[in-house]
Amino acid sequence: MATSGTYNFNLDIDEVIQEATEMIGGETTLGHEPKSARRSINLILTDWQNKGVNLWTVGTTAVTVAASTSTYVLGASTIDVLEAVIERNNSSTQLSRISMEEYLLIPNKTQSGRPNQYAIRRSRDTANVFVWPLPENSTDIIHFEKFRYLEDVDKSAIQTADVPRRFLPCLTVGLAYQLSIKRPNVPVERIALLKADYTERLKDAMSEDRERTSLFFRPRLNRA
Repeated sequence: MATSGTYNFNLDIDEVIQEATEMIGGETTLGHEPKSARRSINLILTDWQNKGVNLWTVGTTAVTVAASTSTYVLGASTIDVLEAVIERNNSSTQLSRISMEEYLLIPNKTQSGRPNQYAIRRSRDTANVFVWPLPENSTDIIHFEKFRYLEDVDKSAIQTADVPRRFLPCLTVGLAYQLSIKRPNVPVERIALLKADYTERLKDAMSEDRERTSLFFRPRLNRA
C-alpha cells in the first residue's frame, strides 16, 4: 500500500481541545469549555517558556545604531537576547554581555566609540538594550539573536498553536490534565495518570528541542 507522501499533519486549536477532552472522558463538556481550554493552552505555552529556550522562537533582529544613543527597545515579543554582534564594513564583532549592575558602574557612560558591551533590562513588557561605548556613528548595525514569546491562542477554529507539531502530543495531554483539574467528578487516578503522561511527554519534547553541535569547555587559568 502507498503512503500519503505528505508531511503537513497539524491540529487546529479546536482539534487540540477535542483530543484533550476525549482523553479526560467523564461527563459532557460544558458550553464555556472552549474558552476555558484556550485560556489553559495560553498558560501552558507561557509555562513552557519558563523551562528553557524554545528553538523555534529564536530569531535575529538587526538594529541600526544612532550616534550617542545608548538604549534600544527590542519590542514586546522579546523575552531575552542570546548573543549580539556589531557589523561595520561587512565585518562582524561579538559584543560582550554584562549585567545591568556592571553597566551602571561604568564611570564614563558618555564615552563614544564602537560598542563592545551590552546589558539587558527585562521589564514587564519589553526588553531594553543598553550599549557601551556610545555609538560613534549612525551606520553600524547590531544583530541580536533573541528569543520571543509564543503567540497567543485566541480562536478555536482555523488557528493552530505556535509550536512545532512534535510538541502537539504534550500540548494535548497537558491540556487534558489542566481541564481534568477544572472538570468535576474526574477520578483522581485519571488526573494523576494525565499528569504523569504530560510530564513525560514534555520532558521528551524539550530534550529533543536542542542544538546538535559539539560542546567544548575551555578552562580559564588565572595566574596569581
